[in-house]
Amino acid sequence: MEATIVKIGNSQGLIIPKKILARLGAIKKVDMQVKDGSLLIVPLNEEKSRQNWERQFADAIKDGYKTENDLFDNIVNDFDKTDWTW
Repeated sequence: MEATIVKIGNSQGLIIPKKILARLGAIKKVDMQVKDGSLLIVPLNEEKSRQNWERQFADAIKDGYKTENDLFDNIVNDFDKTDWTW
């Protein structure tokens, strides 16, 4: 669908037709990126930053990612070997 970029103050804007907005549902925020010479506009949901982490971790594990060991279990250095008394 062809659209025209219009001047809005010191910026420019793109009017999204009602038919496209109806297919996307109620959105208020989007992420815009330039990808391969094209403008990519992706709707963002209204979730808080960390609100969906649990679901994202579960999805990642389901997709084959493995949980990592605690990072500190794998760090060994000379200071730890000689200077610490446990």
